[in-house]
Amino acid sequence: MSDVLKFLNGYSAKINVMIERLDNGCRPEPWRRTGWWVIEPGGSAVAYGGDLADVNRYWYWFAFATDGRKWSGPFPENVPHSVFDWCPDVASSPSMNIGMRELDVNGADDKVLRLVQ
Repeated sequence: MSDVLKFLNGYSAKINVMIERLDNGCRPEPWRRTGWWVIEPGGSAVAYGGDLADVNRYWYWFAFATDGRKWSGPFPENVPHSVFDWCPDVASSPSMNIGMRELDVNGADDKVLRLVQ
């Protein structure tokens, strides 16, 4: 593996994935949100290409499948339905409220998350 954050779809339906990562160029908060990677069953997508630990120890992500299944967590965020790559001072309508999961890379250069039932 080579310094990436990669998602694998081990689920039976198409999955949409978004991430949030530290970006000191963003204002007023240093967090960049990017999505949606659409991943077919059995497919994969690289959500970030680079050394994860060099960016930050903690990353955040959310995914949902076309059949309604969600991989969510306790960290709230508001994101658009369409493809996006933005800092906190950007907004879009219509949007949806989600709950992201935290990913602790704990010094790892790369990480593969396999989304399954």
